[in-house]
Amino acid sequence: MSWHAVYRSFDDDSLATLANAGLLRRALKDIEAGKVGWQGDAGGALLADGQRVLLDAGGPRKGRCDCPAPGMCKHILAAAVWLRELPQDSLQDVPPASVQEEVLALDSAAVCQQAGKPAVRQALAWLAEGDQADVTIVNARLRIELPLLKLDCSYLRGAGVDAMVSDTPAALRKALHLYALACVWRKHGQEFAWPAGLATAPAAPAPGLSTSELVFLAQVRRLLGELYDNGLSHASAIAAGQLRALTMSARGENLPRLAAMLRGLGGTLDLLVRRDYQASERQAFAEMAAICALCAALEHAPGPLLPRLRGQARRSFDAAGDAPLELLPLGAYWWETRGGARGLTLSFWQHGAAGEGRIVQAVLARPDASDRSFTRDSAWDATSLWTGAGSARHICEASWQLAGASCADDGRLSLDSQARASAAPLWPLDDARWQRLGFDDWTALAAFMSGNVGLTPDPIDCVVLRPAAVARPQLDEVGQRLDWQVFDTGGAVLGLQIPALPALRPRITRLQAAVTEGADIRAVLASRARDESGGWQPVALLIAKNGKLRVVSLDFEIDAGKLSSALARFFKSLGGASLAPSLPQQTSAAARVLAQVLDLLALQARSGRPRLETELAGELAQHGATLRALGLDLPAGLLAAYVSAPRAPEALRLAYVCTTCIALEAAG
Repeated sequence: MSWHAVYRSFDDDSLATLANAGLLRRALKDIEAGKVGWQGDAGGALLADGQRVLLDAGGPRKGRCDCPAPGMCKHILAAAVWLRELPQDSLQDVPPASVQEEVLALDSAAVCQQAGKPAVRQALAWLAEGDQADVTIVNARLRIELPLLKLDCSYLRGAGVDAMVSDTPAALRKALHLYALACVWRKHGQEFAWPAGLATAPAAPAPGLSTSELVFLAQVRRLLGELYDNGLSHASAIAAGQLRALTMSARGENLPRLAAMLRGLGGTLDLLVRRDYQASERQAFAEMAAICALCAALEHAPGPLLPRLRGQARRSFDAAGDAPLELLPLGAYWWETRGGARGLTLSFWQHGAAGEGRIVQAVLARPDASDRSFTRDSAWDATSLWTGAGSARHICEASWQLAGASCADDGRLSLDSQARASAAPLWPLDDARWQRLGFDDWTALAAFMSGNVGLTPDPIDCVVLRPAAVARPQLDEVGQRLDWQVFDTGGAVLGLQIPALPALRPRITRLQAAVTEGADIRAVLASRARDESGGWQPVALLIAKNGKLRVVSLDFEIDAGKLSSALARFFKSLGGASLAPSLPQQTSAAARVLAQVLDLLALQARSGRPRLETELAGELAQHGATLRALGLDLPAGLLAAYVSAPRAPEALRLAYVCTTCIALEAAG
């Protein structure tokens, strides 16, 4: 078969992937104008709009042109299309095999050798997470969609593995294409001949970082730098896809904590790309700063600290002991992450034998929306958690003795079919166990939270509050949220808030109805999303009614009533407007200055401007002087370094230190 026949496999979609649709349109116009043809004898060099183009059987990506444009130019595209449209009989070809048959007949050992060991390791790490592939044949092109990574690539008949087409950056291209081919093979019951020693399960993490892990961290930093330099307001779907691929790679490199953070940033970028009204460049910038800080900590951490920075890929559930767990339900709430995961969390207060207690949780979740039967309603009403317990709705109507249960170190209860639950009445209102439940002193809450600032602690996403009094919720139309103040036994105030998102309207409505009706609120379950900044949200109430305890889950209880007229007008006015960033209230001068520095850094990260304007540099310098006067030498020094060299590493380092200082002060 003549080498020209390869180009019949490159349709317009695959050529546009190699460059862009606009460049392809200009190439097509050159063909229509008769500007493309052989330079001399057929089979040699081509001329396209006066430029000399050399092509061979390697496809357009291997083409060379003598024009000054870097990479894929319109002349190479025009020459490829011209070859594709040559008459069939002039190429003297024999009928080719189907493109799918060609893929299944590849020499997998040779393909792996050609890709190299790093690409093989990465492909195997993705295969360990899943091997689903949606395959479509379009003429002579095999399009392979990979739901796990939300990416796709194409194999062109006769062009070989090197000519595969995708939007993936060069650093990940070989691994992605290898993974895609292996998924197609598995779909047809075949397995690649992986190199010996690489197809086995990954070994336990070494005491220090391996060379491949260090290379991977450098790759993550490089992508963060590109996002910053391009400007978060100009984020592309390609960047979001790169983050999904890096998430899978982080798992393969034994870095699950970093994988979770990359997944969250990828979800935030997806919202930015879709121009979703919930999208937040500031949120993306904060996530980038935390990822950059974790990369630096991983590189320099001493041996004992490294495992905590790595995180755990999977929880280790241990038997809770012979005695059954004594559980009081605190309520359930529904959540969705920017990374696409969603689920229901059911929280309990576990009363210990020594009188102490803690929050434990059972979670029903899905990593994405692929399971359409899993909805908010089905998780609340239809799914049984343990034998004898029934659905989450039923569980919230009684207290429980749970025997044979397994519990992880972070308080996660295993949904084990061997666990047996038996019901008992909810605690009496005068039960002595109430004195151990949660926090009734906000100073103690602040001290508890201060130990969970930084990169190593597992985030605390739920607390129980026992307010002595509560105020009427107030609608903040500027901040676009419902604010609710609760008071401790000493009269100190703690502000809770619910963002005015459509998905949270039931939560807002039910809270306002409960307080307006004068409910006797004995405890509040407050949650804070793990991948978002901001304050605590009330998600469930423990209410005394007719001398009995009632658990009210604000996301699920049906007696919510209608929106008040003020709330109805407010939600209608929001439309598709962008929400203001949810930030903790700043009280001290230091916190206000740090927040202003963060605002300016986020503004610069949105724009993609390579340098600071004179006015902005002067404003930052003034903030630096103020920070030094307040005794905050570390952020002041980092701010001076950023002003002198306003690059991505300096900006992200400064942003993380400012955020950490604010969090430490907020925690008390």
